[in-house]
Amino acid sequence: MDERVIKIVNEARWTDGMNVRNRLDDITYNPMRSQEDFVMRLLRENARTEYGSKHGFRKIHSMDEFRRYIPLTDYDDYTSYFERIADGEKNVLTAYLTEHISILDGFRKMPQSRWGVQVNYDYSFCSGFYIAGNHGFLTEGMTLNLVDNSVERLPSGITIGNMLGRLLVKREFDNDQVYVIPVEVTNYPQRNDILYMQSLFALRQEHISLAICDRYDNLIEMLRYVEKHWPALADDIERGNPFIQPDPERAHAIREIMEPHHIGTQMVGQLWPGLRCVIVYDVDRLSAGFELLRTYCGSKVHFVFTGISSPEGTFSTALNLDDPQTVLIPDSVFYEFKPKATPNYNTLLTLDQLEIGCSYELIVTTLSGLYRYKTKKTILVVGRYHDTPTVIIDG
Repeated sequence: MDERVIKIVNEARWTDGMNVRNRLDDITYNPMRSQEDFVMRLLRENARTEYGSKHGFRKIHSMDEFRRYIPLTDYDDYTSYFERIADGEKNVLTAYLTEHISILDGFRKMPQSRWGVQVNYDYSFCSGFYIAGNHGFLTEGMTLNLVDNSVERLPSGITIGNMLGRLLVKREFDNDQVYVIPVEVTNYPQRNDILYMQSLFALRQEHISLAICDRYDNLIEMLRYVEKHWPALADDIERGNPFIQPDPERAHAIREIMEPHHIGTQMVGQLWPGLRCVIVYDVDRLSAGFELLRTYCGSKVHFVFTGISSPEGTFSTALNLDDPQTVLIPDSVFYEFKPKATPNYNTLLTLDQLEIGCSYELIVTTLSGLYRYKTKKTILVVGRYHDTPTVIIDG
């Protein structure tokens, strides 16, 4: 572990996050101005695409006209477009370069433009690290990375797989010094048991200060695996194997901690006494499983829930520690909302028309080529940050 490198990386993480938070503070005071600017920029820059030409982007001169003339869409409206984009065709849905393809529901393709990837990086990665840093959790310890980083490259040169994994793989220069689990572990040709690999590398490293995961149940699964298999893991750490160097001292410490351990009780603070923060990137809702994770972690471990995001886009971003309430992002997505109680899509609301305590289905226009797209996600408005609604996933 190179503490100097970790310090440099964490300072860069916090600085990037501070810049994102400063921008968020500016745009949330007048979100509809950002929404109007977003739509007009999108129309102007994508007028020559196939989709823009077909739907007359050049003839649309306001946000209201955009809503009037552009049809609502769902996934089936884009299937043929997505296949062509995956093959490397350009200027189909968007003029922006397609860098990555995420996977929706296990098999459906969802292209991500360069700007869409940047939004995800800013409002998921950077904002989470900013909150962690503000509370003193970006320390000299390493980062336990439980993000799925199984990313492949298509013949067109576009990567495909988990978006967060792509961001990890892209930062190759600091992976070995900062992350506990090597990013290539998921694709290691001689080992298919990813839980074994995660648990082995995690137990081998005592000095962990931060954990990141796609979903909080990723961490639960690993901790349960450790509970069940710790004797064999400790033996492997003592002797070493093709993946790690032998460490008898760490193996002894693990045995002393785990031998008296009772299933389902606090263990994180004993195995990794410096771990103080877990950043979670995908939270649809907090279930009973999260309370089990709290029990494993104890009161000294805090959580950052980075926002509502999916392969369709990054829609909200975190504001506070241990708070699932997040704020909608005014400058990177154009939002429309169908009241949950309304049976059809005839009357859609904009960001400034939402009421606290009400639920809405989310319709979005994104930087990756989705136009007035019905996400089927329902959000509950719970408050406001400046003049912008804060939300949680509803049901």
